[in-house]
Amino acid sequence: MTVLPETMLGEIAGHARSTYPAECCGIVIADSEGNPRFVPIPNIAGTAGAQGTSQRNGRDGYVMDPKTLLRALSRAEEEGGSLRVIVHSHPDVGAYFSKEDRDIALGGGSEPLWPGVDYLVVSCRANGVDDARLYSWDASRSDFKEKQVPITSAFR
Repeated sequence: MTVLPETMLGEIAGHARSTYPAECCGIVIADSEGNPRFVPIPNIAGTAGAQGTSQRNGRDGYVMDPKTLLRALSRAEEEGGSLRVIVHSHPDVGAYFSKEDRDIALGGGSEPLWPGVDYLVVSCRANGVDDARLYSWDASRSDFKEKQVPITSAFR
């Protein structure tokens, strides 16, 4: 399970607040030495760019802008880094791994589409971030396990 520095959690919370009431999304990439970096990715759900990918809008779903995502992943790979966490927020409904989140993470199969990648779901409300949960694949259970992320002052 990935450990996210408190300062990064603050960046993620700030991104969630800045996109509220829409869902935010982004990724955490580790460099070649394992140092994580948060990369916000625009949510294009509900736009022409997401047609055929999702019927959701930015308020109840997310679709990462593919060009921005590809650039971030390519840069990480070129620098010897890797994808560690996929991040998104749930406005006004709590931090939980929805059936849709799980299905997308499994990519239509029975094991994760991105092996070794965790999923951070952040609950954001009008008054700020109030919860966050990290989901990691547990092969022994063939399911994701949940870990609550402490909400500190840096996260609010």
